[in-house]
Amino acid sequence: MESTSNMFNDFLNKHTTVTDEECSKHHVNKIIFDVSKGQPFCPICQKNEQETKEKELTIKYTNQIKKRRTSKVLAKDSIMTDSDLKDATFDNFEVTNDEQKQALHIAKQSAYQYLNKDNQFNTLLTGEPGRGKSHLALSMLKAVNNTTEKPQSCLFVSVDELFRRIKDSFNYSDNKYSEGNMVRLLTNVDLLVLDDLGSEASMNRDKSASDFVQKILFGILNARSRTIITTNLNAKELEAMYNQKLVSRMEKGVKGHLIKFTEKTSDKRLVDF
Repeated sequence: MESTSNMFNDFLNKHTTVTDEECSKHHVNKIIFDVSKGQPFCPICQKNEQETKEKELTIKYTNQIKKRRTSKVLAKDSIMTDSDLKDATFDNFEVTNDEQKQALHIAKQSAYQYLNKDNQFNTLLTGEPGRGKSHLALSMLKAVNNTTEKPQSCLFVSVDELFRRIKDSFNYSDNKYSEGNMVRLLTNVDLLVLDDLGSEASMNRDKSASDFVQKILFGILNARSRTIITTNLNAKELEAMYNQKLVSRMEKGVKGHLIKFTEKTSDKRLVDF
């Protein structure tokens, strides 16, 4: 059976005419398609042009895949329950006292250090609800995502919503929020925010995290060393809620990267009430 390539070459031979016009670059006679009656063209120029287009398309699609795995992860895969938070940046973080000024300074400094993927440390933001912890955490992610020289994958995840979706996936093996899928995603991203840690255990009678929750969190944090954690819990409350091994993973490298909000900072969410 005649190959497709041979059939195509036979078609070209039957339906093209060699002209007397010569290509100034390749010094071959130009041809013209009989069926189209278009302008004469150099077959070598045409071939080179097609190869260039194919290379450009390959580069384009390769870059698209690379972006999906890095800079687009933040927008595509984040799990965020507060829609008002999505516009958070360093520029619109409200500073009204020295505590907020210091918090913003540490957050910016940490974000700058995260630009270098070799810098391995966690950042911990603690304090009362509504003080701006999530705002600063997301601002750090955006700063890294938008300015890093070498693309990094950044991800923001509400811890309570994460576990709700994992549990909802138990009856659906192909669910994107399955335990396996989520652990892989959270483990592999370059920079991760675990937002509102502790909220996932608030309904437990003894106010401690379940074995299931602790197992997943330990698996993620044990494999990572670049995580930003926000929580309403203080050090004693963290130790009471989670086992010591997990707490130690949370505190990896936090010296110099600890942001504390105290009660003197008013709840930003109540400012208009």
